[in-house]
Amino acid sequence: MTDARRVLITTSWDDGHPLDLRVGEALARHHLRGTFYVPLHPAGKPVLGRTEMMELLAMGMEIGSHTMTHRILTELPVDEIDRELRDSRAALEDTLGIEVRSLCYPKGRFNRRVMMRAVAAGYRLCRTSVDFRIALRFDPVRMPVSLHLYPQTAVKRYRHALRHRNWSGLWNWQARWRGETQIESLVGYMIGEVGRDGGILHLWGHSWELDWTVLNRIARAVSSIPDAMALTNAGVVGATCGTAVPVPVLEA
Repeated sequence: MTDARRVLITTSWDDGHPLDLRVGEALARHHLRGTFYVPLHPAGKPVLGRTEMMELLAMGMEIGSHTMTHRILTELPVDEIDRELRDSRAALEDTLGIEVRSLCYPKGRFNRRVMMRAVAAGYRLCRTSVDFRIALRFDPVRMPVSLHLYPQTAVKRYRHALRHRNWSGLWNWQARWRGETQIESLVGYMIGEVGRDGGILHLWGHSWELDWTVLNRIARAVSSIPDAMALTNAGVVGATCGTAVPVPVLEA
């Protein structure tokens, strides 16, 4: 397969819910990989502990930062943005004994100031929720996604695209994928396109909102794409942007 027609598959999972372990197990069964973005102290929500995060790492998954408290960064002053970004990375590195350079913006909210502070805090990959993207080229500090694995109406998808001024994604969804809203049908369109022309299929979600039967069907379908490389988010950045984010290989 030529470089222009490479097929990369990645997944990412937000909020660090204890059910993330079940997601990791499902991915591993199908030889897929994922990045799990964990906030350290979200208000009133259960999160993965050290033992669970180490289990995910042992499966070949990646752990990334989702800030300290999961507050929306665009609403904070600079000093609090810096604390959320810097302290969460440091705490994860101290806890896990690995280098952490991947970040997911809470609620998908970011702007130029937040991106600049993320780079200053040492992140080399910052994932957004800007969706319906499958292109191999992208800005690593605003990494897009292909599809949120959660049923949404067409109106909600339009609103999300408009909020992010995601004209390219909106065109993809309407012109290339017929404005489909059914999750498995959308994934099917994307599988067909990246399998034929190359690209990145990046599926994301929250473990606590998943239909597990649907997840397993999708994982099975995605893992069957010929010649596809299954990578963490960091692996995708390394494969496409030449700025690899270290992902530890741990002994089981």
